[in-house]
Amino acid sequence: MASLSCTPWGYLEPINNIYPRAILTKSSYIIGRHPNECDIVLDSKELRQHEYFIHLSSKHFIIESIDNGRSIFFRDVSRNGCYIDGELIHHTKVLLQNSEHIISLALKENRAYRFIHLSGLFGVSNLDERYLKANLLGSGSFANVYRAISHVTHTRRAIKIINKDQCEKQIGPGFSKYLYREVSIHGSVDHPCILRRFDVYHEKSDLFVEMEYAAGGSLLDRIHKTYIMDEDECKFIFYQIGCALAYLHRLKIVHRDIKPANVLLMSNERETVAKLSDFGVAKYVYASSRYLNTTIAGTQQFMAPEVQFQTGHSTNADVWSFGMTLLNAYVGDTVFRLRGIRALNSVSHAKKDLKEIITKTLEKNTYARPDMNQLFRYSWFRDSACFERIQKLVHVQTGKFLNLPYER
Repeated sequence: MASLSCTPWGYLEPINNIYPRAILTKSSYIIGRHPNECDIVLDSKELRQHEYFIHLSSKHFIIESIDNGRSIFFRDVSRNGCYIDGELIHHTKVLLQNSEHIISLALKENRAYRFIHLSGLFGVSNLDERYLKANLLGSGSFANVYRAISHVTHTRRAIKIINKDQCEKQIGPGFSKYLYREVSIHGSVDHPCILRRFDVYHEKSDLFVEMEYAAGGSLLDRIHKTYIMDEDECKFIFYQIGCALAYLHRLKIVHRDIKPANVLLMSNERETVAKLSDFGVAKYVYASSRYLNTTIAGTQQFMAPEVQFQTGHSTNADVWSFGMTLLNAYVGDTVFRLRGIRALNSVSHAKKDLKEIITKTLEKNTYARPDMNQLFRYSWFRDSACFERIQKLVHVQTGKFLNLPYER
């Protein structure tokens, strides 16, 4: 008999809702049709009416956890086999090495489950009562971001865990002011192209921030995957990020860390909703030039000259970073890392509207550099067909409409 564990190590999420979902806590599970011999029984009224039911075995597969969830094994024990990520597994035991796998039963097209490897508990009662902790999405100098799945609604969230001790070592004794500013600014904004921040949980050593989950990863991931994005794909994403930045600037908020890693994509589709994230160095700004920020903040490769040389910066520093991020996406990571701003020479003269936008954003004189509202008046952004596709997608996914920074 399988031993019990109080810590969940896996989640079987049905792709087709005729299959039962399951949170896995025991060391092993038998899945199949037999009501007495299986831990998870594939036999319901809905399933019996489905064409795939006759292909399922009394015992179809076994999934087990070794060494407290560090290793997960899948074993097919069926008549007709299973498919893991499209590869046939028949009477074979395999190690599940990734954080997520697609399980098809008997037939390749019968995509039954998405197996998600969980990584323990958050250690916060309010979070553990609501969410399962899944894989690590990203990490920084004093924060890690994990994917989480709701026990109740089965929706996904991203949980950012900020270690206060590490934060204090890097920022100093006044670190709490910076943490408060990040979560406060992020929580105060509401825009369909800005990643939503939900609840915040304070513990003695950590701060937990519950956020929207972006299934498509970051723009940086996409750049690495596709090497070079074409102009239409860039426009679809940067239209949205430009609208989000214009919204922030109207609220007198400067983001100060616009870069591909902080642009998140809600799906892997070519045309997807894009959202601005990470308000770790965001700040309110003042209208008077006497109160320009002079601290260095952001990522050097995307940092405006006035930030690097500490001559005083405001919201227009984001415009420069926006242009560098667009340049990075269009020319690809290899060319961008080697040449930086000189990669602008790689943009063909045939793409004159795109080149004009990037050139304007990378104006070194901050007073001559257009703001986001002005930027949307250039030809590259005057694309009604592109905007209508974005508007439709944003409304379907968020229930909101996207407002352009200028009157159409």
